[in-house]
Amino acid sequence: MDLKQNFDRIMTEVDTFALASSVDDVPNVRFLNFIFLTKENILYFQSSTNSKKGKEFKKNDNVAFVTFKTKDYGFVRVHRAKVKKSKKTIYDVQNLFIEKMPFYKNLIEKYGSEMQLYEVHFSKANIFSGPDHFEELELLKSI
Repeated sequence: MDLKQNFDRIMTEVDTFALASSVDDVPNVRFLNFIFLTKENILYFQSSTNSKKGKEFKKNDNVAFVTFKTKDYGFVRVHRAKVKKSKKTIYDVQNLFIEKMPFYKNLIEKYGSEMQLYEVHFSKANIFSGPDHFEELELLKSI
């Protein structure tokens, strides 16, 4: 399996990532569910419309993230990414969230109108395939 295939596999298999941000030199990290659209090279996650993190992202859109590990230790780490509110809504990508994480069906039915969709854009990622073994993958710029 080549590096890009391994990246795609991890981003498909894993549904949770830790997203790090910082405002006024105060770091913050949170666990979030995500989907990744390979053709767009965009990671999507949702949060409540008036969340604290949304206010943080307005002040500083620079973020970093790391996915949870796969069963064979694979994970993705990104240092230089940008986050922004999406022009899409959760309803535009709900089938993808539900396909990956079936419990989202109930969440979207109950709280969809209160969900804000975010995009994370990045062009480089470190792909880990074992302890102390990683390679950098250069991706096409996000749309």
